[in-house]
Amino acid sequence: MKFAKINNELTVSDQITIEDLKEIHAQGYKTIFCNRPDQESEGQLAFSLIEKEAQNLGIKAIHQPVVGGQISDVDIIQFDAYFKVAQKPVFAYCRTGTRCSTLWALSHASTLPIDDILSKTQNAGYDLSSLRDRLNALK
Repeated sequence: MKFAKINNELTVSDQITIEDLKEIHAQGYKTIFCNRPDQESEGQLAFSLIEKEAQNLGIKAIHQPVVGGQISDVDIIQFDAYFKVAQKPVFAYCRTGTRCSTLWALSHASTLPIDDILSKTQNAGYDLSSLRDRLNALK
């Protein structure tokens, strides 16, 4: 698991394993978002298995599967709704962490300065500068 902290409320990562959940729990995360469709790649762990173990550890698990490069306005609204009510901090994962970072960035475009959003994601290792026009359109 390779994870990166966007801010105090959100950390993103690549695909997690059942073993990773123990570390996620130990680090105090309260909610997990999975932004990856099941069976996106061969051998990928099904969300239902992650969800079951997360529940055993007292972590809320939310599945919002999004196809990379095809994030819609509905996806943004749904992520924002989940994020607003989620117990923090949130740990979000997908194949590389890019989808999770993108969803967070787009869902916060109306409330945070665009340069701050791009700086936070860049510092976490995700260059989302190509989204600047879309972020500005969501202001």
